[in-house]
Amino acid sequence: MKPGRRRIALLLAAVISVNASYTVMIPFVPDLEDRAGAGPVVVALTFALFAGAKALAQPVGGWWVDRWRADRVAMLSMLTAAAGIALTALARDSATLLTARVVWGIGEGLVSPALYAGMTALCRQHEIPTSRMMGNFGSAAVAGFLLGPLIAGAAVPVGLTGLFLAGAVITAATAVGLVLAIPGQQAPQPEEETEPAPAADAPAADAPAADAPAADAPAADAPAAGPTPTRWWVWALLLGGLDMFTFLVYSALEPLLPEYLSSGADSSARTVISAVFVAGLAVSGLAMWLLGRFTLPLRTLAATGLGFTAVGLCAMAATAHFVAVGLSFMVYMFGYATLFLTARRGIVELKAATSDDGKAFGLFGLVSDLGNVLGPLLGVALYAVNHRLPFLLLGAVSGLVLLALAAVARRRTGLPGAAAQSGPVAGAKARGADAPAAVPATTAAEPDGR
Repeated sequence: MKPGRRRIALLLAAVISVNASYTVMIPFVPDLEDRAGAGPVVVALTFALFAGAKALAQPVGGWWVDRWRADRVAMLSMLTAAAGIALTALARDSATLLTARVVWGIGEGLVSPALYAGMTALCRQHEIPTSRMMGNFGSAAVAGFLLGPLIAGAAVPVGLTGLFLAGAVITAATAVGLVLAIPGQQAPQPEEETEPAPAADAPAADAPAADAPAADAPAADAPAAGPTPTRWWVWALLLGGLDMFTFLVYSALEPLLPEYLSSGADSSARTVISAVFVAGLAVSGLAMWLLGRFTLPLRTLAATGLGFTAVGLCAMAATAHFVAVGLSFMVYMFGYATLFLTARRGIVELKAATSDDGKAFGLFGLVSDLGNVLGPLLGVALYAVNHRLPFLLLGAVSGLVLLALAAVARRRTGLPGAAAQSGPVAGAKARGADAPAAVPATTAAEPDGR
């Protein structure tokens, strides 16, 4: 196996591990009461504190990545998560269980920006198109979500203690693998800073001669002194808001869709629920892999995702019959996959406009994970009012966001990273020498029109 492919495989294995550990706890919820005296409130806190700790830790992880090495940050973060998993396995009281989940969430929150930074470094070092890497990244994430419950179901005879201790060992091994996967040296960054200098000099040929002596230093520093660094956080918030909405809708469906399916199931409700979720997640994983093979504009991806989301959600409200709900859920999950890729491609490509890529990943993750906290609360509250209200309301909001995107697109026809994505990899083939010139200056402050 080539070194580049080996590194990518190790990185994707870490993504699978992180997401599998997120869902592996679900089948063991009934065991928590006997093991740790966990009542309904403690069970709710077990998931809420994990999600909150993960969300709050991501900006810290982003700050850490910017000031140290992403490979070392990833390793120490995964070791922290491994400690939390092991402590969860050994917890015999509620306080220890909640503490373990907080430690576990902190570790997973810290590692997220490091994984994105590592993915960016691999794309740059091995000239891999961002869209393709994001497709693989998303498919690995979905595979992890599917793998968690499957492993838990197969390991029921082993028990929570044995499974989680084994998971802690695997997570620790993954931490070591990330050191080998993520490029440790920071050499590529100076290359990106010096690369724009000749490109910046080209349009300056007709400018006064006084600009020429400053071409090496000020031109390279122009993105840091101009509007770009004051705007990166705006795009990080916008992309994080899009991802927050994506997660809010999906996490709202997790508790209410089983109840909705149970009301219309003629056969075993558990079988119907499992079939619907497995089919939807399979569509999502396949869609991410396929869409990653095409470098579509981010605006097109966002509009497509919102459209499929709106149609799928509204169709679910028509009937609770499992066939209709299953088909509608698959339509929705295609939209979910498209929005998932849109947000992550945008935040990865935003790196071309700022050296604070770790901070961007951290802020993005903080805003994004709020959807996982708010979604279940909103879904349950709306479902209590009317069984079809959550689907109709969330579908209507998706349509309104799509209209807002179309209105904004009339004035600003690009999203951050459009130039960056095509610059170092794809754009060099399509546009020749003009592509690198578009990378440093336009992505965050003035998105171009492609």
